[in-house]
Amino acid sequence: MGTAAGRAGMRITVDPNVLVSALGWNGPEAAVVEMVLESKLELCLSAQILSEFYRVTRYPKFGFTDEEIDGFIGRLLPLVVFVNPEQKIKIIEADPEDNRIIECAVAGESTQIIAGDKHLLQMGNTGE
Repeated sequence: MGTAAGRAGMRITVDPNVLVSALGWNGPEAAVVEMVLESKLELCLSAQILSEFYRVTRYPKFGFTDEEIDGFIGRLLPLVVFVNPEQKIKIIEADPEDNRIIECAVAGESTQIIAGDKHLLQMGNTGE
């Protein structure tokens, strides 16, 4: 497989809320997704993250159509590095579901996790 960074230079894992924000709003999250689409970043996802994205985007408050959701993911999928995490990680006790993001990042050898989730943010950046 080569280096973890691959052709893009940096491999990232995002929490599902980053993807939801990128779909709905033109902010920093959308800029991250644009960098993935331009092959400036490599995005590592798991079925658990994708499943949570789909669950959240179905909330009526967002008003996303199936076409918007599928079009967004359809643009990303050809570029995504999919992993099937086998190692279970239990670091975040307050919200155990957040551990799925860490498991994906570890399995995919991501160099960064991009998240808006308070539990993930409390972990800080250990790479400095």
